[in-house]
Formats: sequence, C-alpha cells, structure tokens
Amino acid sequence: NALNVWNENLGRITVEGKNESDKRKFYTGLYHALLGRGLASDVNGAYPMNNGEVGQIPLGTDGKPQHNHYNTDAIWGGFWNLTQLWAMVYPEYYADWIQSQLLVYNDAGWLGDGIANSKYVSGVGTNFTGLAIAAAYSAGIRDFDVELAYEAARKNELEWTGRIEGAGKMDVRQFVERGYSPYLEHLGFQTTDAGSGFGASHTLEYAFSAHAVAQFAKALGKEDDYEQLSRLSKGWGQLYDAESGFIRPRDADGNFIEDFDPSQPWRGFQEGNAWQYTFYVPHDPQGLIVLLGEETFNNRLDSIFT
Repeated sequence: NALNVWNENLGRITVEGKNESDKRKFYTGLYHALLGRGLASDVNGAYPMNNGEVGQIPLGTDGKPQHNHYNTDAIWGGFWNLTQLWAMVYPEYYADWIQSQLLVYNDAGWLGDGIANSKYVSGVGTNFTGLAIAAAYSAGIRDFDVELAYEAARKNELEWTGRIEGAGKMDVRQFVERGYSPYLEHLGFQTTDAGSGFGASHTLEYAFSAHAVAQFAKALGKEDDYEQLSRLSKGWGQLYDAESGFIRPRDADGNFIEDFDPSQPWRGFQEGNAWQYTFYVPHDPQGLIVLLGEETFNNRLDSIFT
C-alpha cells in the first residue's frame, strides 16, 4: 500500500531522458518535498488542539475527515519553490496545509509561523502564512473557508494587539505605522513591538507579503484593505540608500545606520546581507531597477553569482 501511495504521488511528474542519475536526484528531491510536513490528525479526524485538548475535523458524507491536519515547519522561504510545487502538482496537499493553519487560527486567534501539535513554534520570528494563503487563492486553490482565510491573512499583516510571539512579526506595528521596521542594535536576534535586530529584512518581507494579501483583498472586493496593503507594499523604498545603492537599515529616529558594510550579515538582515537582500523586491522589480539604474542592476545581478 505504501509503495502504491508513493508511486501515485511521485508519478504525477514524469521525467523524460536517459540519465538515471538525474532522475534519481529529481525523485529524491520530490520525495523530500512531500515528506516535509507530518500528518498530525488521526484517521477519524481527531487532531491535537492548541490548548492540549482533542479537536474534531468535520466528516464528509462518506464518514471520512474532510481534510487532514499537518504539523508544519515555518513557510519562510518555502514560497519561492515549495508552494509553487504544491500549487501545480499537489493542490489538495496545499489546501490541507491551509486548513491546518486555519484550525490553529480558530483555536488560538493567530496564524502560526510554524506549528507542532498545533502549538506555535516560531523558528524565524516572521510569518509568511498569509502570503501562502493568498497565493493559493490566486492559483485557484480555494477548498477552504475563504472568508476565514482572508480574515486570518489580513490580521497577520496589519494587527498587533495581543499578538503572541509564536505568531512572529512582533514588530508589525512599526511597519504598519511607519512603513518600515526600525533596526535596534541592542536586540541582537530578537524582535519586539519596538523593532527588530532584523529590521531591514523584516521590512522587505512585510512589504512583499502586504502586496500578496493586497491581491487577495482586491479579488474579494475589499478596496480599503487593498489600498492600505498596497501602500505598505512600497515600504521597502524607505530603506533604499541612494548613496550606497543598497537597502540599508534605519534606526527608530529614521536615520540610516552608521558604519554600514553591505557584506556584513546579521546586522539588520536575517541569514543574509545587503548584497542579497537588496534584490528582495519581487513584487516591484521595475521600481528597484529605476532606483539602481539598469546597468548597475544587471551587473550586480550577474556578479552576485560569481
């Protein structure tokens, strides 16, 4: 039975060619991509709730659960490749992942960064679940409570009152009110309501996810939300430093940080530096090209790989 299940899942993509080594690499990678989230609900639809009790997933007319519930690592970075794979080849798995997030949202009031037995496990301190939900909707995957999903995604981008640490984005108030998250050197790897040790990368991340949820709002006819989120999606521009030609952290007073080295990691940028993160404007590449200049943009994009 296990062999049949795996053959059905892996067999949804057929690789042509005669290079057995390449095929082995491809299907091993595909296997890992599907294995990354662990089933957390039982065959009868029982699942572990955030408060430690046992919840129940609604059953269909066939007596089987309408969806599964998964433990899930943070989706931070996963939207570059994993959710795209799900959308194209495993839409029902993508929908289940969203249902898992909404179960926890219903139980505890916030989308989770990562969840383990429905407990929040914030490994990176940010949260792209709202973006991933909006992306699914845009891809035509809507086998979930769309209004509830939008409510959760909107709250994730715009609200902070009562926000718990496991939901990530503890500095989202700063982003909503200022348009950027201040870099606070003394926080190190921490994030608080006042700002973050990763203020620059958070600003870029929140701008991108605001853009994504703005498209969700527009599709549902929520114009006020669309306009607010679209304004916030431009927040990245506040950190562009024309003098250096890089995204540069700003402090709480609005000043660019001193002794700026674009190659220095971890100072305002999580797991990266300004060379890498300056390109993090996937929703407005033309805007970035205008600021950098086409020649600089092309040369830097080419040279960063070498």
